[in-house]
Amino acid sequence: MHFCFSSAGPLPGYADMPWRQVTAAANSLAADGAEGLAVSVQGCLPVTYEESRLREDMKQFAAEIKANGMEPGDVHIQVLDQVNAAQYFVTAVGQGEQKPEKGLRPGHELVVTHQIALTGTAALARTHEEELRRKFPFWLVGHAKEFDHWMPAAEAARTAYQLGAAVVYPVAQGGIFNALWELAEQAAVGLEVDLRKIPVKQESVEICEYFDINPYYLYSAGCLLIGAEQAENMVAGLSEAGIPAAVIGRVTDGNDRILCNGENRRFLDRPKRDELWRLGDAGA
Repeated sequence: MHFCFSSAGPLPGYADMPWRQVTAAANSLAADGAEGLAVSVQGCLPVTYEESRLREDMKQFAAEIKANGMEPGDVHIQVLDQVNAAQYFVTAVGQGEQKPEKGLRPGHELVVTHQIALTGTAALARTHEEELRRKFPFWLVGHAKEFDHWMPAAEAARTAYQLGAAVVYPVAQGGIFNALWELAEQAAVGLEVDLRKIPVKQESVEICEYFDINPYYLYSAGCLLIGAEQAENMVAGLSEAGIPAAVIGRVTDGNDRILCNGENRRFLDRPKRDELWRLGDAGA
């Protein structure tokens, strides 16, 4: 049995919904093979922050904690002259013993759950709704706004471990490309990934093209990157549990991280800032 801790600060595109940090922290715990137990909240608020708004924030935090099956812990709020916008930080503690120790190694295959860029797309649709409705059908923007419903990933992580996953890694800030690099760097392995097999919703493609941003570097909380020996069995098992998944590549010897797109092959770039930061929407 081991205890794990996971922290989450402001999420790109979710400054207006800081309680979603709870789900981000819960996802990280589950990817580490732990069950979440409790969440503490710290806040730094400007002197102009209204008490009614603080009470609503705390109500939303409590609901998010409950939705993730955890108990509320300490809450510490500071009001500071130097702060001009509210900032919250959460720390989640969990306990577990199911995380395998074998880790990622050459010969494993790579699986992703759901689709990439869902939460980033939701943030864009929410904060630019009026502008996007002038460009796209109402139904497309409406669907995109709801994509953050897929942010919780703890159940998918637990299922993946039950199916024999070697490693589960939460895809979050910086999107799938950053997650691939970070996972390979931690395991000191190479990768070969087929871009055409990485699942992405058409709404994400359309909205990303409109803002000239790369969905592969877009915030993707709720998506998991999984290393497995029998990837097809992993996908089948996840599908039976109602979790869509796809095989996107394999783990190789050496340090080369290769992206394939048909006959074109190129190296995966080093991690970059999330596209929401680049666009200037991270704090929206």
